[in-house]
Amino acid sequence: MPDHHPHRPWSVVDSRDLLDADPFLKVRVETVELPDGRRIDDYYQFDQPSFACIFAETADGRIVTYRQYRHGPRKVGLVFPGGHLSPGEEPLDAAKRELLEETGMEAERWTDLGAYMVNANQGGAWSHMFHATGCRRVADLVSAPVSDDLEDTEILFLTRAELLAAIGRGEMHLLTQIALVSMVWQGDIARALSNPQPAKLPPEDTTP
Repeated sequence: MPDHHPHRPWSVVDSRDLLDADPFLKVRVETVELPDGRRIDDYYQFDQPSFACIFAETADGRIVTYRQYRHGPRKVGLVFPGGHLSPGEEPLDAAKRELLEETGMEAERWTDLGAYMVNANQGGAWSHMFHATGCRRVADLVSAPVSDDLEDTEILFLTRAELLAAIGRGEMHLLTQIALVSMVWQGDIARALSNPQPAKLPPEDTTP
């Protein structure tokens, strides 16, 4: 790869909390200094809990999918299993827990596809992406742990053709979900991202 001029991070000079709706949302305004000396006094940031997102396939190649209403896009659409990480929980452990809680299933093999910030400028949550294969039912849904989702959920087991057709009809509205499909079904991307270890994130900014 060609040499590039090294980029330097911005410096946080000051940070002031504006809203604390823990654990769902925190908003703060930062004063930041750019490498060229410019200063921005009102750079807004928000924190949200990070989450795991799972492309789960059964032994016969069907994809575990939900049909749910999501209030962000104000639409009913297709999403994958997943949910928030508990404090101190490793992303892979959270993914396994969510798959079991939501579907009563476990997977034979897990592939870590990395962690990605949802909003490039304002921050927010990290989305931890996983591909789980060989999923099988180990707990009856009636007796499996109850999900705390607010949404009514219909669990679907779609073939590749059925999921592609649904995507073509515009039934998948969330960026993280369509990105996960692309990672798994684009072989070169999946091989480049494949990592058996949980993704390592940069240290949190502890600037007061």
